[in-house]
Amino acid sequence: MSTDEQTSKDARLNRLEQASEWLLRMDNPARTEEDVNEWLRWCDEDSENLVAFEAFQRDWRDLDALKVGADAEGPALAPSGINDGLILSQSQKKALLEQGSHRLSILRVQRRKLWVPMAVAACLALVALAVILLPRERELSIPRQQVAATQTNRAATLPDGSRVILSAQTSINVDFNGSKRNLELSAGEAYFKVKHDRHHPFIVHAGDISVTAVGTAFDVRRESDEVTVTVEEGTVEIAGNVFARKGLPTTWRAEAGYQLTYSSQGRTAMIINVDTSSALKWRSGELAYVWEPLGAVIEDLNRYSEHKVIIKDPAIAELRFTGTVFTASMDDWLKAVEQVYPVRAEQSADGDIVLIETR
Repeated sequence: MSTDEQTSKDARLNRLEQASEWLLRMDNPARTEEDVNEWLRWCDEDSENLVAFEAFQRDWRDLDALKVGADAEGPALAPSGINDGLILSQSQKKALLEQGSHRLSILRVQRRKLWVPMAVAACLALVALAVILLPRERELSIPRQQVAATQTNRAATLPDGSRVILSAQTSINVDFNGSKRNLELSAGEAYFKVKHDRHHPFIVHAGDISVTAVGTAFDVRRESDEVTVTVEEGTVEIAGNVFARKGLPTTWRAEAGYQLTYSSQGRTAMIINVDTSSALKWRSGELAYVWEPLGAVIEDLNRYSEHKVIIKDPAIAELRFTGTVFTASMDDWLKAVEQVYPVRAEQSADGDIVLIETR
């Protein structure tokens, strides 16, 4: 046997020994939540652990050596699979441990190829029993918190390891308790890079709709009567009760490269294909607009400035604007506005800028 083959066998044997040790810890009534978390980390640290577990699921029915006879104390262990919610007595658990340990000893001493499948199945049985003894789904227990940005964009790491970038004057309420990761966006814009966790869906609530993702990257923008969702990676599910009275579907799926805009006033939703690299430039301080009312543009820009731009005449707010604004050069943009539109910018005593119609 070559050195590499011997090393591989030793690593496999070590994995089996660890599995049996974990069963003993998980079967202990005095086990703690930290014990459970450590066991889950061990399962995640090497993909071979999951491969071995799945192999055991396939082989369980044929593993006669691990069946406990009907004359044993308590209910018998039927070969119907590990997903039947088995309840084992102490004597049955002891019998399984003894048989698993016996096969592990054979593997150590003889190292014969004939015995390897039996040893693997026996030790994987111990891992499977640990899963049976644990809850099927962990609930997160993380303090509720709020993440907010002021006059500049802010990047932050959420409690689950997901990343978020908040635009100026944006805040989110984070509630990761229970089986779901819930976030509430009251106003502004936020970009989410979600850490994959299929057991705990990642849900952003924004007005009448909710956006659900397991592992993806997407952006949610909430204005007074509109919510816009832009998907950069993966797929999200957007749900709401907007058409319930008409009996039409209330759930949409948006894939990477698509943007859905929902209007709460008109109770309508529109999805289009977009260039996400352009649509999400706000993260680097570039705000792009296409034929937007000047009032809406200024309302957006005011989130990035300590001194606000105020429109005195409603007619100015209806003027249309197309272009890019750099949040670090607001003064230059205001000078350009004075040249393009019939307006004049005057600074008030408190530092705010007032736009006045000149015609």
